[in-house]
Amino acid sequence: MAADYFPLKEKTRYEYKFISSEFEGTAKIFIDILSVRKKAGKLVAEARMIFELRDSHTTTYTITRDPKWLTTTDGVITGGRREFPLPAKEGAKWEEPPDSSEVVSLSDKVSIKSGKYAKCMKIVTLLAGGDAGKSVRYYAPGVGHILEEYNGEDKTCELELLAVAKVPEEKKKGKK
Repeated sequence: MAADYFPLKEKTRYEYKFISSEFEGTAKIFIDILSVRKKAGKLVAEARMIFELRDSHTTTYTITRDPKWLTTTDGVITGGRREFPLPAKEGAKWEEPPDSSEVVSLSDKVSIKSGKYAKCMKIVTLLAGGDAGKSVRYYAPGVGHILEEYNGEDKTCELELLAVAKVPEEKKKGKK
Protein backbone atom coordinates (compact mmCIF):
# COMPACT_ATOMS: atom_id res chain seq x y z
CA MET A 1 0.00 0.00 0.00
CA ALA A 2 1.30 3.43 -0.95
CA ALA A 3 2.13 5.93 1.79
CA ASP A 4 -0.64 8.39 2.66
CA TYR A 5 1.01 11.81 2.52
CA PHE A 6 -2.19 13.74 3.28
CA PRO A 7 -4.47 11.71 5.56
CA LEU A 8 -8.03 12.96 5.62
CA LYS A 9 -9.09 12.08 9.16
CA GLU A 10 -12.21 13.66 10.61
CA LYS A 11 -11.82 15.90 13.64
CA THR A 12 -8.04 16.29 13.16
CA ARG A 13 -6.34 19.62 13.92
CA TYR A 14 -2.98 20.63 12.44
CA GLU A 15 -1.26 23.51 14.23
CA TYR A 16 1.35 25.48 12.29
CA LYS A 17 3.78 28.33 12.89
CA PHE A 18 3.65 30.81 10.01
CA ILE A 19 6.11 33.61 9.28
CA SER A 20 5.83 35.85 6.24
CA SER A 21 7.34 39.00 4.80
CA GLU A 22 3.72 40.23 4.51
CA PHE A 23 3.41 40.90 8.27
CA GLU A 24 5.46 41.30 11.45
CA GLY A 25 5.55 38.57 14.07
CA THR A 26 4.67 34.89 14.00
CA ALA A 27 1.15 33.76 13.18
CA LYS A 28 -0.48 30.55 14.36
CA ILE A 29 -2.50 28.64 11.81
CA PHE A 30 -4.94 25.87 12.66
CA ILE A 31 -6.18 23.59 9.90
CA ASP A 32 -9.12 21.53 11.12
CA ILE A 33 -10.47 18.57 9.13
CA LEU A 34 -14.11 18.84 10.21
CA SER A 35 -15.73 16.10 8.16
CA VAL A 36 -14.85 13.61 5.43
CA ARG A 37 -17.41 12.07 3.09
CA LYS A 38 -17.32 9.78 0.06
CA LYS A 39 -18.86 11.26 -3.03
CA ALA A 40 -18.81 9.80 -6.55
CA GLY A 41 -15.54 7.84 -6.20
CA LYS A 42 -13.68 10.51 -4.26
CA LEU A 43 -13.17 11.71 -0.71
CA VAL A 44 -14.21 15.27 0.09
CA ALA A 45 -13.11 16.85 3.36
CA GLU A 46 -14.55 20.02 4.82
CA ALA A 47 -11.67 21.98 6.34
CA ARG A 48 -11.47 25.12 8.45
CA MET A 49 -8.43 27.40 8.52
CA ILE A 50 -7.99 29.69 11.52
CA PHE A 51 -5.32 32.39 11.16
CA GLU A 52 -4.26 34.02 14.44
CA LEU A 53 -1.89 36.97 14.63
CA ARG A 54 -3.19 40.09 16.35
CA ASP A 55 -6.74 39.04 15.61
CA SER A 56 -8.29 35.88 14.18
CA HIS A 57 -9.68 35.07 10.72
CA THR A 58 -11.52 31.86 9.87
CA THR A 59 -12.26 30.44 6.42
CA THR A 60 -13.66 27.11 5.31
CA TYR A 61 -12.70 25.20 2.20
CA THR A 62 -12.61 21.69 0.77
CA ILE A 63 -9.88 19.13 0.23
CA THR A 64 -10.59 16.49 -2.41
CA ARG A 65 -8.86 13.17 -3.00
CA ASP A 66 -9.92 11.56 -6.28
CA PRO A 67 -8.16 8.66 -8.02
CA LYS A 68 -5.68 11.05 -9.71
CA TRP A 69 -5.16 14.13 -7.44
CA LEU A 70 -5.21 15.56 -3.97
CA THR A 71 -6.55 19.11 -4.37
CA THR A 72 -7.25 21.97 -1.95
CA THR A 73 -9.56 24.91 -2.68
CA ASP A 74 -7.67 27.22 -0.29
CA GLY A 75 -4.42 27.31 1.63
CA VAL A 76 -2.15 29.31 3.89
CA ILE A 77 0.49 30.53 1.42
CA THR A 78 -1.35 30.29 -1.88
CA GLY A 79 -5.02 29.84 -2.64
CA GLY A 80 -6.20 26.44 -3.81
CA ARG A 81 -3.84 24.16 -5.68
CA ARG A 82 -3.20 20.64 -6.81
CA GLU A 83 -1.13 19.41 -3.88
CA PHE A 84 0.18 16.32 -5.68
CA PRO A 85 -0.83 13.55 -8.11
CA LEU A 86 -1.97 10.14 -6.86
CA PRO A 87 -0.41 7.75 -6.38
CA ALA A 88 2.58 9.88 -5.33
CA LYS A 89 5.68 8.99 -7.32
CA GLU A 90 9.10 10.48 -7.66
CA GLY A 91 9.54 12.40 -10.90
CA ALA A 92 5.81 13.23 -11.29
CA LYS A 93 5.44 16.69 -12.88
CA TRP A 94 2.46 18.96 -13.40
CA GLU A 95 1.66 22.48 -14.52
CA GLU A 96 -0.62 25.03 -12.91
CA PRO A 97 0.20 27.98 -15.13
CA PRO A 98 2.32 29.96 -14.63
CA ASP A 99 3.86 27.51 -12.10
CA SER A 100 5.30 24.03 -12.59
CA SER A 101 5.75 21.42 -9.85
CA GLU A 102 7.64 18.16 -9.45
CA VAL A 103 7.82 15.44 -6.82
CA VAL A 104 11.61 15.37 -6.46
CA SER A 105 11.88 12.84 -3.62
CA LEU A 106 9.92 10.33 -1.54
CA SER A 107 12.83 9.70 0.83
CA ASP A 108 13.67 13.06 2.44
CA LYS A 109 14.31 13.35 6.18
CA VAL A 110 12.93 16.46 7.88
CA SER A 111 13.61 17.55 11.46
CA ILE A 112 11.36 20.30 12.85
CA LYS A 113 9.95 21.23 16.28
CA SER A 114 7.11 18.70 16.06
CA GLY A 115 9.47 15.80 15.38
CA LYS A 116 11.76 13.97 13.00
CA TYR A 117 10.13 12.62 9.88
CA ALA A 118 11.52 10.05 7.44
CA LYS A 119 10.48 9.05 3.91
CA CYS A 120 8.95 12.49 3.29
CA MET A 121 7.68 13.58 -0.10
CA LYS A 122 9.45 16.73 -1.31
CA ILE A 123 7.76 18.87 -3.94
CA VAL A 124 9.51 21.76 -5.67
CA THR A 125 7.35 24.35 -7.43
CA LEU A 126 8.97 26.83 -9.81
CA LEU A 127 6.95 30.04 -9.64
CA ALA A 128 6.41 31.42 -13.14
CA GLY A 129 8.87 28.80 -14.44
CA GLY A 130 11.44 29.85 -11.83
CA ASP A 131 11.44 33.53 -12.86
CA ALA A 132 9.39 34.48 -9.78
CA GLY A 133 11.07 32.17 -7.26
CA LYS A 134 10.30 28.74 -5.88
CA SER A 135 8.42 26.88 -3.21
CA VAL A 136 9.59 23.68 -1.49
CA ARG A 137 7.10 21.66 0.53
CA TYR A 138 7.26 18.43 2.49
CA TYR A 139 4.61 15.86 3.36
CA ALA A 140 5.28 13.14 5.95
CA PRO A 141 3.66 9.72 5.48
CA GLY A 142 0.73 9.24 7.84
CA VAL A 143 0.96 12.88 8.99
CA GLY A 144 0.51 15.27 6.04
CA HIS A 145 1.85 18.72 5.16
CA ILE A 146 4.68 19.40 7.63
CA LEU A 147 6.84 22.17 6.13
CA GLU A 148 6.77 24.70 3.31
CA GLU A 149 9.33 27.33 2.36
CA TYR A 150 8.09 29.86 -0.19
CA ASN A 151 10.50 32.34 -1.78
CA GLY A 152 8.68 34.44 -4.35
CA GLU A 153 9.09 37.86 -5.91
CA ASP A 154 6.17 39.21 -3.92
CA LYS A 155 6.78 37.48 -0.55
CA THR A 156 8.80 34.97 1.41
CA CYS A 157 7.24 32.75 4.03
CA GLU A 158 7.59 29.55 6.00
CA LEU A 159 4.91 27.23 7.32
CA GLU A 160 5.99 24.63 9.92
CA LEU A 161 3.89 21.99 11.65
CA LEU A 162 3.93 22.31 15.45
CA ALA A 163 1.38 19.67 16.49
CA VAL A 164 -1.39 17.33 15.40
CA ALA A 165 -4.36 16.89 17.77
CA LYS A 166 -8.11 16.44 17.87
CA VAL A 167 -10.30 19.40 16.93
CA PRO A 168 -11.47 20.87 20.26
CA GLU A 169 -15.15 20.41 21.07
CA GLU A 170 -17.12 23.57 20.45
CA LYS A 171 -18.71 25.09 23.50
CA LYS A 172 -22.46 24.67 23.48
CA LYS A 173 -24.28 27.97 23.82
CA GLY A 174 -27.01 27.89 26.45
CA LYS A 175 -30.51 28.91 25.36
CA LYS A 176 -32.16 31.82 27.13
